Amino acid sequence: MKSTFFTLLLFLCSCVYAQNESPRPELAPNTGGVGGKLLDSGNDQPVGFANIAVYNVQNGEMVSGTTSDIDGNFTLTDLPYGDYRLEVSFIGYEDEEMMLELNNSERFLEVGQINLGAGGATDLDEVVVTAERPIMELGLDRKSFNVEKSVAAAGGSAADLLRQIPSITVDLEGNVSLRGSGGVRFLINGKPSGIVGSDPATYLQSLSASSIERVEVITNPGAAYDPEGTAGIINIILKKKEDDGFNLSTNLNVGTNNKFDGNLDLNWRKGKFNSFAGISGRYDERYFQGFRDQDGTLGDSLFSRRFNFDGDRVRKSTMMKLGTEYGIGERGVIGVQANYQLEWGDNSNLRTTDFFNSEGGLDRTSTRNETEPNEETDYEIQLNYNTSFAKEGRRLSGQLQYSNNDENEIENYDEIIVDAFNTEIGTERQRSPTLEGRDRVLAQLDYEQTFGEFKLTTGWRSTFERLEEDAEFQTFTAGDFQKVDSLSNLFAYEEDVHAIYATFGGKIDKITFNAGLRAEQAYTTSRLLEPNPETFENNYFKVYPSIYAGYAFTEQTTLQASYSRRIERPRAWALNPFVDRGDPFNLRAGNPFLLPELINSFELNVQQQFGASTITAGVYYRQLNDIISQITRIQPGGISLSTRDNLDRGRDYGIEIISTYRPTEKLDLTFSANGYRSEIIGNNQDENIDQNGYLFSGNVQGSYELPWGIQTQFTYFYRSPGVRPQGRIEAIQSLDVGFRKEILNDRGALTFRVSDVFNQRQYRFVTETGGITTTSEFQRESRIAYIGFQYSLNNLGRENRRDGGQRGGGDGADGDF
Repeated sequence: MKSTFFTLLLFLCSCVYAQNESPRPELAPNTGGVGGKLLDSGNDQPVGFANIAVYNVQNGEMVSGTTSDIDGNFTLTDLPYGDYRLEVSFIGYEDEEMMLELNNSERFLEVGQINLGAGGATDLDEVVVTAERPIMELGLDRKSFNVEKSVAAAGGSAADLLRQIPSITVDLEGNVSLRGSGGVRFLINGKPSGIVGSDPATYLQSLSASSIERVEVITNPGAAYDPEGTAGIINIILKKKEDDGFNLSTNLNVGTNNKFDGNLDLNWRKGKFNSFAGISGRYDERYFQGFRDQDGTLGDSLFSRRFNFDGDRVRKSTMMKLGTEYGIGERGVIGVQANYQLEWGDNSNLRTTDFFNSEGGLDRTSTRNETEPNEETDYEIQLNYNTSFAKEGRRLSGQLQYSNNDENEIENYDEIIVDAFNTEIGTERQRSPTLEGRDRVLAQLDYEQTFGEFKLTTGWRSTFERLEEDAEFQTFTAGDFQKVDSLSNLFAYEEDVHAIYATFGGKIDKITFNAGLRAEQAYTTSRLLEPNPETFENNYFKVYPSIYAGYAFTEQTTLQASYSRRIERPRAWALNPFVDRGDPFNLRAGNPFLLPELINSFELNVQQQFGASTITAGVYYRQLNDIISQITRIQPGGISLSTRDNLDRGRDYGIEIISTYRPTEKLDLTFSANGYRSEIIGNNQDENIDQNGYLFSGNVQGSYELPWGIQTQFTYFYRSPGVRPQGRIEAIQSLDVGFRKEILNDRGALTFRVSDVFNQRQYRFVTETGGITTTSEFQRESRIAYIGFQYSLNNLGRENRRDGGQRGGGDGADGDF
């Protein structure tokens, strides 16, 4: 399969380009569009890269805009029904205007040829019509956050960027939660990715934030989406150039204490081909420190111990992509893309443990030096096909994807134990090498058809996943490491999921709705192959309904209600019973008997616009069954074993408010607040762990234009104390600030930012179980200063100005509209 991967890369590099034919665009319900062609009135030659803008007649505001392609063609869609003024402008030509009326009977207007006459503006600077996209956009079923020019995330990873977005939190290890729940499903450009699915936290810390255009948050996805992820979906849209000709963009960033990040993206669009390539690299070194205090009773005696951690984590990664899209006929597009990712890590930790006797005196001290080199290779090949039909309103799309993941890591432990008088009483050398291989195949087919104001979507999807993990535990004996069979294992996991689904939606007067149903059959098998073979099967059939309804009281006020049923399937690492002995007094292991967690989610939201400001306020309720939760059990000798188990049931109900406010032309503010009550009902062996409590989180983000064109941005985050199974978490807060200055005629930019300005991103929590109370505090380096440089170039636009500006010459900056 690897030879096939590199063969495809060579094939993509040898594509031949041909002339493009623009298909007639698809139109969403209650929207229209306009298209035409620009010609030079003197020689009938096409005028490429001219600016086309559409203005609302009533308020004069610009609604949309684009540039003509190299053949002079242009198309604008997603224009709500109404009256508009279309304006064409380009250096060296007189401006042209025309009035448009879009309604149900005339949805798409073909204005034909527009002849541009020479004007007297050739000595003037070029006029480029631009419209800055708002930070947040409210869609039918999602909230979109435009982060392409985010200052606060410049130079950081995708995990750093997600910390800036309302409703999302990212913990010390890079794990993402949405509205307090960790059951999040990630999509890349609206599609699942095998590279992300294997380990989202690792991928997000490797992906450069500068590669991301926007982030979509979908808390109640419809039946057409995979139901996995009880909290909802986070869809990451990566930047992609669509301009004709050659495009280049690059980002370089340097952070304090050995942090480097850079990426280069190339795109060539010509005729029927649109090919792209990219490479990015990151080097990130961060210290971490913390402590854990444990007090309790063993038998009839009191005891206590204190663990201190002091370590360094180094992460290096390289990501590459290569792909091409080819237009088939007038309506079809076929695309091939390959992604490759190589990661290296080298983690070290000095763990010092003091053991105290029942009188509180020091009994002994353990100094344990831990190192963990690791290497991971991921690659993915995607084949996509999309086509529309001669009859407007019909579309067919298909996807075939293969991904592979190989990971190799070795945990090394060297320990020295001394008594209260610092006399050595024991030594230990151990290591735990682990090899993991994973293969995943996805096949999907979707069909859409529009009936007037209504649309039907139906589809099929199957996924096949295979994983094998060989985890050993070895001790140093007789001059060499020897495998301990009873503490090692060989584990295999198989998961096949087959789904069919359908959704139907549209608009009736002021009501917009969408309803769907998804049926899935899942086959899962966990096999413990060594040391004692066992097989655990869990096959199940489930249906997942969803419904959305919106009512527009006015153009500014909309009420929305939604419901969906979703599932959280236990991952292979949560099922593998291998015991991780990295910390000999706080062990970790999986549970092969885990059942999937089910959730029924309800939401009610009100969206209100006040001029340039918006506010979305809503309430939500989530009913959970068979909750997958981390559970700590006390073993003989006071050793803690952390594992996963199903709790009986639970429910969350809360309120969320997100508002954008622009008090002045130079100041933009975004406020968000999320507060909810969590109720958990369950048992851990003989211990009742019912938990009830409240949690609140808030986010304030602002941007302000300083003199000399310097843009500044800040983000403040706060999360209150709260409860969790068997304990509680403490409050956390942080402040990020950044500055951006565009240079080189707005083709480049310099950025400077500081994350966690006051060094407050500390994670503190308390666990109480089995008569033992554990108080923990961890902090990874988070106060970091970054300086960065970004640059983008459209070469073809410059080359076409050789005739004195009569053709071409525009920026081709597709992100401006």
